[in-house]
Amino acid sequence: MSRFRWFRRATLTLALAAAGLALAPNPAQAAATAAFAKQSAWSTGYVGVFTVANDTAAPLTWRVEFDLPSGTTIATAWNARITHSGEHYVAVGDGWNETLAAGASTTFGWEAQGIGGPLNCRLNGASCTGGGAVDIRPPTTPANLRTIVGTNTLTLRWDPSADDVAVTGYEVYVGASLAATVTGTEYVMPTPPPAIFTYRVRALDAAGNASPFATITPGGRPDTEAPTAPANLQFGTSTAGFSLIWTAATDNVGVAGYDVFVNGEHYGATSRTSLTIPPIGFGEFAFTVVAFDGAGLRSAPLIRRIAIDPGPTSDASAPTVPAGLRVAVSATQVTWSWTASTDNVGVAGYQIFRGTEWVTSVTGTSFTEPRPAGQTTFGIRVRAFDAVGNKSAFATLTVVIDPPPPTPAAS
Repeated sequence: MSRFRWFRRATLTLALAAAGLALAPNPAQAAATAAFAKQSAWSTGYVGVFTVANDTAAPLTWRVEFDLPSGTTIATAWNARITHSGEHYVAVGDGWNETLAAGASTTFGWEAQGIGGPLNCRLNGASCTGGGAVDIRPPTTPANLRTIVGTNTLTLRWDPSADDVAVTGYEVYVGASLAATVTGTEYVMPTPPPAIFTYRVRALDAAGNASPFATITPGGRPDTEAPTAPANLQFGTSTAGFSLIWTAATDNVGVAGYDVFVNGEHYGATSRTSLTIPPIGFGEFAFTVVAFDGAGLRSAPLIRRIAIDPGPTSDASAPTVPAGLRVAVSATQVTWSWTASTDNVGVAGYQIFRGTEWVTSVTGTSFTEPRPAGQTTFGIRVRAFDAVGNKSAFATLTVVIDPPPPTPAAS
């Protein structure tokens, strides 16, 4: 019996091991990809199509796995046999297209009830983008959303979002309805009728991760009402990691997004009602989800505490702390590197944090990011993890990075 009586204990060893092992790429599938696109969309659904391409030199029998957010289901599908368990879906070929010759491709798709796109996509156990790791981090919120009034048009414009892989597009909402999906950073519409509208824009990446919404309500009164708290926090595992799923909050104007924390560490913000985080290993955990709106008002936190015990044959030993954390600064980038950790079974990778903010996970012993423009106090924390998510203590380093020298004037 745990001394932490407020924890619900669970054994998720095998599922977490599978999630952690998925970080190891399968070289044989590195050049096979599955790309998703919405062909059309409306306020309550969409038509989506996957294109599976075999750019390897050998035949490929394909299997695509993905998650759909709560509230989205597949109504009809074609060119594939699709099954699901809860929100996790598996698609395989429909006989005639289940095996692709080298260089060949095929498509399959569905009509969805709900607007959520696929998340945590895996093609034969590897990333659908052709790499080894699954993209689970949402893009940043589009910044500086603004309106530009023309003669007969209203233009929404915003600054581009950033993503650890790439932003593939933006969804534009008028009120609660999806108005358009665009790849650029503006949307032009006919001048709306005289009324107060709330416009919302969120960024998407190729894995279906969605940023929080940027919102604007021209002519509206200041928003002083915070969202309600999200509810009904549930947990699951997938090939990408540990999934958190909750019931949506409500707001008088509109919920912009949700912040997700684990033991006080921030693992991301999203406008969806689910988020996948890296494998967390064994121990006691406090999971917190907070809703926020476009005015920055925040809900009361939804908190759930559990403990995860290792099974009798599980790996319960954590890796050693990364040693020799150091930084190299060039004119354009900053590279952090360290000496590899050791583990009784094997190190699966390293988690990079800036303060309490999770930045990314890497499998090597270095991490490179763009150099900041001005003088900046810059620091990271690095910890190692193994295939079931056991984590070392942090190695930490903080440095002051001076502005880059001015570019010499041309003679």
